[in-house]
Amino acid sequence: MYIYSNFNNRQGGIGCLIFGILGVVALYYMLRGLFYLLAWAAPVLLVLALVINWRAVADTGKDFLALLERNPLAGLVMGFLGVVGFPVLTLYLVVKALGYNKLKEMQQQFGSSTGNTAMGQDDFVEFEELESTPKGKLHQDEPLELEILPEEPEPQKTAKAPEKPKNPYDTLFEG
Repeated sequence: MYIYSNFNNRQGGIGCLIFGILGVVALYYMLRGLFYLLAWAAPVLLVLALVINWRAVADTGKDFLALLERNPLAGLVMGFLGVVGFPVLTLYLVVKALGYNKLKEMQQQFGSSTGNTAMGQDDFVEFEELESTPKGKLHQDEPLELEILPEEPEPQKTAKAPEKPKNPYDTLFEG
């Protein structure tokens, strides 16, 4: 039985290419419309970010100034992108302000990030100290029985070193 398969069939290539190009064009127009919508809402979003949590805006400004001091070229590029993409930057500031508030809620719920828990620092926990001994060790109240071993005499040093077996390759590289 012979099964025919044609691996050179490329009939879907043009259709996929046209579909991909149409998808990219549609994505471009959707992002352009979103950018125009954000451009109109940018002043409102900036005020909203300041009202929600002004620290988010201040921290972003501090981060930008630190970048400008650390790497002036990257700071200028980021400043240019911030001016050109101001609508997107304001959306980022609103999301960051909401994140700061959520973080504050979580810290209040679970304790602060400095290690303080819901208990105060002055609260002590009652505990009972348990005596433990490593495996194979004796307790302190048991008497120790030590066996004294006789000293072994030191081996005598010989003047002559023991002979090594002759290796035929020792003389291979001698001149």
